[in-house]
Amino acid sequence: VIMSVQKEKARRWAVLAGGAGIQLFSGIPAAWGAFQPGVERDFALSSTQALWAFSFVITAFGIGCVLGGALQDRRGARPCALAGALCLGGGFFAASFFPAGQPLWFCLGFSLPVGLGCALLTPSVMSCAQKWYPQKRGFATGVIGGAAGLSGAALTLAARWLGGSWGMRICFRVLGILMAAVCTLGALALKPPEKPSGQNEAVPT
Repeated sequence: VIMSVQKEKARRWAVLAGGAGIQLFSGIPAAWGAFQPGVERDFALSSTQALWAFSFVITAFGIGCVLGGALQDRRGARPCALAGALCLGGGFFAASFFPAGQPLWFCLGFSLPVGLGCALLTPSVMSCAQKWYPQKRGFATGVIGGAAGLSGAALTLAARWLGGSWGMRICFRVLGILMAAVCTLGALALKPPEKPSGQNEAVPT
């Protein structure tokens, strides 16, 4: 019984840590201002075209939240988050190879998958974490939300450091690999509790 309780406690923390790790890389809308100058320079886009690319991210995010909620209800948090990790990391990595001066390529190959990826990840993380903390939903939501808040700052620093030193294409490539790795690992940790939520409440945190 003690081993079972300890295992369940470890699983709860793994879900929370995995969810926080995912959210740390999914704050693209908040950090876009740091990416835009490098995107305009290295992808030969005008300010208007770069703003259109950002608009596509936001639009895809809104649509993806609806799709992500439906997919999670059907398949569960883990498959939904894995799909999000593929879209997010793949969108960044693939964009690093796009030809310059092709805004349509950028919007379709970067903005849409990245926006969808962020949206697929967010509801999966939040829902699964809250199921593991039925009596401390505020705590779970606060940890996940705090990581999402830090994401904007972390991605801004990455864009300015990597993009400023090696260019935005290398920045996208590095971030794409990191996002795919971290978000995939985090997604694999997203497994709902086996017991009813009332039984999980007695498990110490």
